[in-house]
Formats: sequence, C-alpha cells, structure tokens
Amino acid sequence: MAEFVQEYAALRWSVVMAFLCTSAIVVVRLATPSAAGVMPRSAGDALAEYARRRDDSSSDGDGPNTCHESDAAHLIMCLVMLTMLVFPTGANPLALRGVLTAITVVFVVLLLGRIAEWHSEGRAMPADRMVALGYHVVAAGAMLYAMSGHRDGGHGGGPEPGPILGLAALFAVDAVAAIVAVSAGWRYHWLGHPVGAAAGARTGRMLSSAIVPHVVMDVGTAYMLIAVVYG
Repeated sequence: MAEFVQEYAALRWSVVMAFLCTSAIVVVRLATPSAAGVMPRSAGDALAEYARRRDDSSSDGDGPNTCHESDAAHLIMCLVMLTMLVFPTGANPLALRGVLTAITVVFVVLLLGRIAEWHSEGRAMPADRMVALGYHVVAAGAMLYAMSGHRDGGHGGGPEPGPILGLAALFAVDAVAAIVAVSAGWRYHWLGHPVGAAAGARTGRMLSSAIVPHVVMDVGTAYMLIAVVYG
C-alpha cells in the first residue's frame, strides 16, 4: 500500500483532505445536538424533539443517538485511515490491525447490544438503525481483511486481489448510489444515513450533512482497498 499512495501523491493528499474535512463535519455534528436531525427553532424545540425521537417506538432511526453512533464510527474510521495515509511507511501494521480488530469487535457488539435492547423493550429495532450499524461493521471488517497480509517486514500472504477489488467496487457503487439519491431529491435514508429532511418537516433542507461523511467513507475505503492491492 505504501508504494501506491506515495507514487500517486496528488490522489493521496486529495483523499487526506477529504478525510480531514469529513472529520471536521463529524466533530461539528457530534458537538451540535440538533445536527442529528432538523434544526430546531429554540432550545425547547430541541428538547421536545429529542424526547419524542427517544420515546417513539415508530421512530425511523433518524434520532440523535442513531446519527451520533454513525458520526462516531465515521470519525474513528477517518482517523485510522488518515494515519495510514499520512504515515504509509511509519505506521506499524500490527498496531493498525489491532486497532481495526478492536473497531470491528466494538461495532459488532454495539449492533448486537442495540438489537437486544430493542428486543427487551418489546419493540422491533428500526431497519435504518440496524443497516447503519451493519454498514460500519462491513467497512471496518473490509479494512481488517485487507490488512491481514501486512507484517512488520511488509506484505505477504494476504487476501487475494479479487475479493478486495470486489469490496472496493461495492463501496464505490454505494457512493454513486448515495449521490444519485441526493440528486434525485430523496428525502429519507440511504443505508441508514439520513439523506434529507423527512417529508412534512419544517425545513426545506434537502441535503443532510450526515450523507457527506458516508460518501467520503465509501470513496476513501475504496481507495484504501485498491491501494492495498496495487501497493
């Protein structure tokens, strides 16, 4: 991977800038309670909206907790891949594999925990919430799989290029599909990530900031997987 990212420097630093911008967007969303949904008109509206989404069993999964889970996942993955891009030869492969293993396990445990939580309350877990968490499990697992052949002395005995390129194509197609959904005025969700305001909302905002990190993560993950194969 190191050879690939260093050879195509312009592409490498473009991806780095995309990850940095995405990290900034995610940090703002995490620091702003209303960023997870429609912008409230007042603090009272924000509290009322939060309580409604938390207690409503028919919620579509676009509540603050759901978005913040996805935002936190995006931030973690951005930081890991930034490390791999900024320090392609200095980052310890074993340490990165350990971090990716931990991230994958945490995402799986979080998904199972959320399913158990909703089941214990006698409610079905919203499909959007489950799909969003599942997406992050797949993304982390794909990077872990790609790094499986990296050792301190370099790359050897790793996964076959075919599956890695197939995963890269899958993430690239998802990014294109998300962009098409936004362009077509889709007002609900894409893989559990809110694309725009729900129908009947008080705002005319069509594009949600939640979809931007999702698309960047798709493109960035595809780039990293391709770099593993050709680097």
